[in-house]
Amino acid sequence: MKKITLFFCFFTISILSAQNVVEIAWEQGINESVASPTIEVGDTVLWTWADASSKSVTSLPGGSEEFDSGNLKDLNNEFAYTFLKTGITDYKNDQNPLMRGKVTVVNKLSAEDKFVKNLNFYPNPVKNNLTISSIFKIDSYQVYNVLGTLVSEGKGSGNTTQVDMSRLNSGLYFVKVISKNMQTTLKIAKK
Repeated sequence: MKKITLFFCFFTISILSAQNVVEIAWEQGINESVASPTIEVGDTVLWTWADASSKSVTSLPGGSEEFDSGNLKDLNNEFAYTFLKTGITDYKNDQNPLMRGKVTVVNKLSAEDKFVKNLNFYPNPVKNNLTISSIFKIDSYQVYNVLGTLVSEGKGSGNTTQVDMSRLNSGLYFVKVISKNMQTTLKIAKK
């Protein structure tokens, strides 16, 4: 009996310690990669209506989980769902099927892996502004040319940051993105 009680205590602590909330600004024109987080079992995804249009968050058949927010309208409505099974669940907005994403749920991720898997950037190739988004706050970025010369840098502005690349020549660049003690480098083509 002690082993069973100990197991349930350990299991409960493991589930509770894994819980994080991933926020998605659910709005017309959202990039599918931004709406497609990779999370751990027990994490919650919170969709926040970022515009006043009528929309839903509805899982598609065949996914590992089923959910449906119903149709909600108005700015700042929210729908949250906690994922308890590993697997992939595709979802869409019933009012606009072009608004879609997928949630990938795994057993365990290090903070570094979660940062890298949930870092999105677009467009690539870029002409003027590169958008970088993350479930983590972006502290800063550095842009290097192929020779390794720092050509631009800036501070992050929350979970989404715009990098002005309009003055750079066409070519290949490396953008180092930093969040606390984590970092990764993106390869970006400039038109």
